[in-house]
Amino acid sequence: IFFTGSQSVGREVLRRAAEHLTPTVLELGGKSPCIVDCTANLRLAAKRIVFGKYLKCGQTCVAPDYILCEASIKDALVAELQTQIRLQYGDPPLSNPDYGHIVNEKHFDRLCGLLDQSKIVHGGEICRETLQIAPTVMDAVTWEDPVMQEEIFGPILPLLPFDTLEEAVSFVQDRPRPLALYLFTKSREVERAILDRIPFGGGCVN
Repeated sequence: IFFTGSQSVGREVLRRAAEHLTPTVLELGGKSPCIVDCTANLRLAAKRIVFGKYLKCGQTCVAPDYILCEASIKDALVAELQTQIRLQYGDPPLSNPDYGHIVNEKHFDRLCGLLDQSKIVHGGEICRETLQIAPTVMDAVTWEDPVMQEEIFGPILPLLPFDTLEEAVSFVQDRPRPLALYLFTKSREVERAILDRIPFGGGCVN
């Protein structure tokens, strides 16, 4: 058995496999971050983050799970994300016939439980009949919020600010290793620091 996914499902796969002594390989990567610093081209970063995050409504294993954003450019990045969501998915996106659906009702209900209306700065609309959730951005998120306790696998994008690069590195190092990492910066020093100090499965810069 080869399984890629969440730790909770991985435990169930391993438990069932043990009953039959079936060889099993689990890839249970942690939440995949986008790190955006103050030197980044914010329009380009937002365009690429929105594409990668909301492709198949976020239901891909390498989808960006959250943004770590330098505090000084947070508001500007949120504005660019809002613009790109409108450009790529329409306004409102749930009226777009090409916008996708959540795979099943169980997954839909789990994702709805991660939405905090007080922290949504874009999107948040849902349609139970079609199992759709609009591309959503959440601000003022903390590590204690439910949306930060598990891999999302849906169109919800939390944003957490940082003040120093050391703070951002510690955020990621202190948690399970991510499957993917995305860095947006023009600084070679920042690029080297992130790639040298943070372990991840695969990643790219800009």
